[in-house]
Amino acid sequence: MADTHAGTMFRSRPTARGTLGVYNKSTKVAASTMMAFTGSNEGRAFLIENKTNVTVECSNGGTILGTGLLAGTVYEIGVRKVANGADGVVYVLQ
Repeated sequence: MADTHAGTMFRSRPTARGTLGVYNKSTKVAASTMMAFTGSNEGRAFLIENKTNVTVECSNGGTILGTGLLAGTVYEIGVRKVANGADGVVYVLQ
């Protein structure tokens, strides 16, 4: 769109403006899958959809079993690796 008064060109602001939220990316770790999150891809939190046979390795050590977690709750714990059994589903937030 041209600005005829100033003689310059400009664009309208985009509707989505980058990283405005606390978490801006979600990676689904599906059933029967193991996925590592390292370096710039490290998870900042996670959400469990199905906690059956889920193991979450924390960024600075330690392991959390899905049996002690509630589905649908965001856990603000750094994630290094997620291992799911036949039924587990976890979303790692970055």
